[in-house]
This record gives sequence, C-alpha cells and structure tokens, in this order.
Amino acid sequence: MLAYVSLATGLLCATALLVGFAATAFRDDYRFWPPGADEGKRRVYLSCSRGFALCTLAVVALDAGSATIPLWSRAVGGVVVIFAVGLLAKSGFDLGEEETAGRVGELRTDGLYRYTRNPQNLGYILLFWSSAVASASLLVGILAGVLTIWMAAQSLIEEPWLRAQYDGYAEYARTVPRFIGIRTFHRVVDAIRSTRGDTDS
Repeated sequence: MLAYVSLATGLLCATALLVGFAATAFRDDYRFWPPGADEGKRRVYLSCSRGFALCTLAVVALDAGSATIPLWSRAVGGVVVIFAVGLLAKSGFDLGEEETAGRVGELRTDGLYRYTRNPQNLGYILLFWSSAVASASLLVGILAGVLTIWMAAQSLIEEPWLRAQYDGYAEYARTVPRFIGIRTFHRVVDAIRSTRGDTDS
C-alpha cells in the first residue's frame, strides 16, 4: 500500500512540473523553466524534483523484487546505476552551479557537453531506468517512464531560452546532438584513441 502512495505522490510531483513546462511551451508571456533569476520558480522546481526522487527511493525500497527479472539483468542494472551516478556528477561539475540551477552563466561546450547537449538529463534517464531493472520493480519502471517524458520536455522547452541567451548556442546545437547520436559515438571513439595515443607516447 505504501509503495502505491509513494508512486502516486511521485507522479503528482512530476505532473506539477509537466504542467509548468506546458505553460512555458504554449504561453509567450510565461516561463517556468529555466527560472533564470526567479527564485520562487526555482524553489518550486527543486521541491517537486526532490520530492519525486524521494518517492522513487521509497518505491525502490518498498517494491523491490515484485517483478520477475533474471539476476544477471539486475546485476547489469546495478552497474549502470553506478555509471549513471558518475555521469551526473561529472556533467554537473562541467556545467557549473549557476547553469544547473537555470540561471544565466556561460555556454558550456567542453567536458561531457562535447558529446551531448544534455548529459545531466541523459544521466537521470539512465539512473531511473537502471534502478527499475536493478530493483526488479514495475512501479519504479512507471516512474522512470514519467521521468523520461519530463527530461525530454525540459530539454525541448529550454532550448529557445538558450538560443536567446547565448550567441553561440545555434552553432553548438548544429554540431552536438540533443541526447546521443552517431556524432556522440564518433567523438567518444576519437577521445579514447587520443588518450591511448598520449599514453603510448
């Protein structure tokens, strides 16, 4: 029962954010995200996103093992969880506190942002889906699906703001995929080859 209460509360938090995103997308006179200097909107976003994360943790604890998933799949999910946490930490460091909070800062095109325009969003998607697999929970899978919609919507609605704030964003968007693409893999391979070349020399 508590798992379903946590699920419902998490869905409510996500719905509140999606309503804000929809208002941003369809109203020219309103912007919920990015909040910029509006600390009220920023606090609403943080409250909802943190509430969603806490509800997900509760569902993981309460509903773990409810779905039949092979043990090896759960082990792979656990490894991906660790990878996703590392991806989030690195992308947050690369972007910086101001930009992560939705404030105007600098256009970041280095670090992980050479490979994808939204490494943090990608990291959250990986984290929640791998958590669903590792915990063998269908309810966590539902939350992961909702989070995927949330991350995609957030990425789309913030792009007009980014184009308006940063002169170089349009060119950056032409050369780096929104999430991942063939150019992402090419650049990763090039980076690995470059690192090996430096090591050999």
